[in-house]
Amino acid sequence: MAQTITKKALISVAEKEGVVDFAKSLAGLGFQIIATGGTCRLLEENGIEAVKISDYTGGSESERVKTLSQKIAKEILETGEIGLVVCNLYPFFEQKGKSLDEMIEFIDIGGVTLLRAGAKNYKKVGVAYDPAQYNEIIEVLKNDGFTEDFRLNLAKQAFGYIAWYDVVIAEYFGEDLDRQRYFSVGAERFIPMRYGENPHQKAAFYLNKLEQEGFIIHGGKQISYNNILDAEVAFGTANEFVDERACAVIKHQTPCGVATGESQEEAFERAYMADSMSAFGGLVGFNQEVTGATAELIKKHFFEVIIAPGFEKDALEILKTKKNLRIVELLPELMLPIVYRPVFGGILVQERDKGDVKDWEVVTKRAPDDYETEALKFAWKVVKWTKSNSVVFAIKGRTVGIGAGQTSRVGAVVIAAQQSVDRSAGIVMGSDAFFPFRDGVDTAAKGGVTAVIQPGGSKRDQEVIDACNEHDMAMVFTHMRHFRH
Repeated sequence: MAQTITKKALISVAEKEGVVDFAKSLAGLGFQIIATGGTCRLLEENGIEAVKISDYTGGSESERVKTLSQKIAKEILETGEIGLVVCNLYPFFEQKGKSLDEMIEFIDIGGVTLLRAGAKNYKKVGVAYDPAQYNEIIEVLKNDGFTEDFRLNLAKQAFGYIAWYDVVIAEYFGEDLDRQRYFSVGAERFIPMRYGENPHQKAAFYLNKLEQEGFIIHGGKQISYNNILDAEVAFGTANEFVDERACAVIKHQTPCGVATGESQEEAFERAYMADSMSAFGGLVGFNQEVTGATAELIKKHFFEVIIAPGFEKDALEILKTKKNLRIVELLPELMLPIVYRPVFGGILVQERDKGDVKDWEVVTKRAPDDYETEALKFAWKVVKWTKSNSVVFAIKGRTVGIGAGQTSRVGAVVIAAQQSVDRSAGIVMGSDAFFPFRDGVDTAAKGGVTAVIQPGGSKRDQEVIDACNEHDMAMVFTHMRHFRH
């Protein structure tokens, strides 16, 4: 394996942090430095001798064309006469609120070519793109450790950087899902984690660079993989209620208590009392800025995470007294319209479930009364966020029992009914999918359910409708399913 490289470095960087010290160290090691206009000027201003790239190639350097030349390409890709390429790319990934014409000018062409060429010819060339790499490279060069294996590792990192950069651009120009042939995600390592779902699994949270400022952790222990999975459900459930103050308490990616209230404090207390036993060690999501009064109530209990679109100053001060509590502020726009998950080495992609029912079909002899109607609407919003198969027992503005993640629908009803035994009447039931048999309705009736909302669509729908009529229950069909696997 080749242990040495030609001591000639090409430096062309948009991010100039650390480049002066790096170039000074390279010069001290005997490297000749070639640089593009802005970089060359910066180095010369700091007393570092550098050859301007246009002088080196005998060509010219324009606004859009700086490094593209046959001479440069050959010396990197073929001969290795340029032994070190130092380049990071125009910051397309940092731009906000710019027009298409402005964004176009932030698409790097020459820099990508330099990095790709150097990485491809790693047997003769080393590549660097990140200021965080500079110190290690200098130390390795000083100790004759700039081996082919070391350069291969740099090449792997460079290919990852290039791929990420191209994906960020592709996302900007992205098409609708039904026309998008290729799918990829331009996410950058954002939060390192101790482990994943279990301690033996490595994990990290990756997030698009532009979106990272919308995910703020104000305090507490290091957030975990499972915390983030649960936090999305907590935030999403609470934000189903756009025009009301809402709170959702979550355990294991499914709600255990959800409520609305005249005040945020009332919404929290009602959500907590819906299943105070399951709430222990759970996550709490809000759809509005958390107040100091709400924080005082939260402080009395043990939770892992509080997530909301904002926190009042005194609320933060109160919550931070619980040293282990993770306090997450999330920009609602981070609940992106597309969701995806890896399977079999590929990616399943779908639109986020934003379906709601404005018109439903009453299929029983009795229509729901005004109270039941409001409670049914509430249950329908909550059941969308439970793990299927699931049903939600609710009163107006609060859950009283949730049976989620069951392999049979009647089993889900049994669990929800057991949780709501302290109520004998005034309960409605929402189901994320149709009832295949009447046993679910029969069991719900024993649990005090007076009205049901469900998609319908079973070949035994009439049997289920007849059961509701026998129990004087109202039932409406939404003709929309809410599975969440």
